[in-house]
Amino acid sequence: MSQRKFFIQWDSTNNCNLRCSHCYHNREGPDHAEHHQTDELMTFNEVAAMIDDLDQTAKHWEFTPRFQISGGEPMKRHDLIEILSYTQSLNMETRLLTNGTLISEAKARELHEKGIKRLQISLDGSQERHNKIRGGGFAYSLALEGIRNCARAGINVTVSMTAMQSNKLEFEDVVNASISSGAKYVGFQSYVPNSQFGLQDPEFMGPKETYELFQVARRLSNKYKGQITILQTEVLWQLMQWDTQTKQSARESGKFLSGCGAGFSGLSVLSDGTVYPCRRLPISIGHISEGIKKLMTENDVLKNLRNLERIKQNGCCDAVNYCRGCRAVAYAVTGDYMAPDPMCFKQFVRPEDIEPRIIRR
Repeated sequence: MSQRKFFIQWDSTNNCNLRCSHCYHNREGPDHAEHHQTDELMTFNEVAAMIDDLDQTAKHWEFTPRFQISGGEPMKRHDLIEILSYTQSLNMETRLLTNGTLISEAKARELHEKGIKRLQISLDGSQERHNKIRGGGFAYSLALEGIRNCARAGINVTVSMTAMQSNKLEFEDVVNASISSGAKYVGFQSYVPNSQFGLQDPEFMGPKETYELFQVARRLSNKYKGQITILQTEVLWQLMQWDTQTKQSARESGKFLSGCGAGFSGLSVLSDGTVYPCRRLPISIGHISEGIKKLMTENDVLKNLRNLERIKQNGCCDAVNYCRGCRAVAYAVTGDYMAPDPMCFKQFVRPEDIEPRIIRR
């Protein structure tokens, strides 16, 4: 049996060459004091100490470590290659989450040489839609070029779409663009609404609309089988998978099996070292210099997130051990990260929607 993974997703910089309408950085500033990054970026030595902590803690807990570098735009981090050299020296799996627009052929080869075997590039719909969302008329074509350059360099590319009201009908456009550009995987993640608007956020997708998109993704997975893998990794996919013996055992034992990993399988670190349970769950739980072990074992927010019985008592169903819904969406809409996921579509799922779970890594 493979080891569980433990990851850190690190915002390497606040700097970015795009201004995406749905980016959480747009909500970080003086008017959003609870969700604010400073310009005090972690130094290389601080980053190296964080990576060492991840490596040593994962070994102690017998987990496999993974380091995920995001932004802003990680390609704007001046010492990125030096950091990749460091993770490579530890043989640590490292991935980038990027908009893809700055990855030339030469840069793609350099990333591959520094140990990047897989990275994520965002596409948010058709060319017109993507450029509108990303705030640049060049964004779409450069993202596709970045995908092609990475694929040629031997890097497996995952394309990710943030699913919103404005692009919910364009997932097949993203799938086709991903195939033609040489990506290996494609999927979507749910849009987390602006907490100031909650359910009234015009981009928020409710349960029925979310369910319909999952149905589309299932259909496209069959249609494009053999050409690309459509990921089923969003937590609500668990509602459309077989109720296996393992799931039954998880419910009976009260143990966490899968689904939302906040509090269990990783931490999000901002560019100044502030730590969140998840990048989309803007609750500060300390600073990474305190150490992963202390944060994971002593922080009350993370303890609450591991209290599956309390989450279930708050209105979640008996799938809490392997789903838990999205804690970030729950928090954005209700102000309570323990509340039920407002996007949950369990009531719409039909027997014919259920299929065996295929784990994609």
